[in-house]
Amino acid sequence: MADLTLGGGPVHPAVEMHLADLRRARIDRREFLTRATALGLTAAGASALAGDPAAAQETPVRPPVGGTLRIQTNVMAMKEPRAYDWSQVGNQSRGILEYLVEYGADGAFRPMLLESWELNEDATRYTFHVRRGITWHDG
Repeated sequence: MADLTLGGGPVHPAVEMHLADLRRARIDRREFLTRATALGLTAAGASALAGDPAAAQETPVRPPVGGTLRIQTNVMAMKEPRAYDWSQVGNQSRGILEYLVEYGADGAFRPMLLESWELNEDATRYTFHVRRGITWHDG
């Protein structure tokens, strides 16, 4: 079989083997899609190779606007933000709470609720400058 290309780029050589298995009915379409996407193909690309005419169309399919997105998550008991021990707790509060600072992937702190902060010479006293208009509560 000739080397496959899809969208101008090469396809993993094992995809050719799985495509041959699909055409010989050794695997079904679902198994082909599973294996091809595990090897880096998009679902649309794998569907196009499997012979799905809808996936091979030239124009992209636009998803419908509006509707409801349902996401399942565990609802954990809320606690002090510094004591969060599960990512679900942070996911629950992220939409209603804002952090004082954001800890970036580069290791730097960026102000969020704080505009700035200062430390004394021996780092025993911090002075925080909070954005105006912030509302505080005690939970």
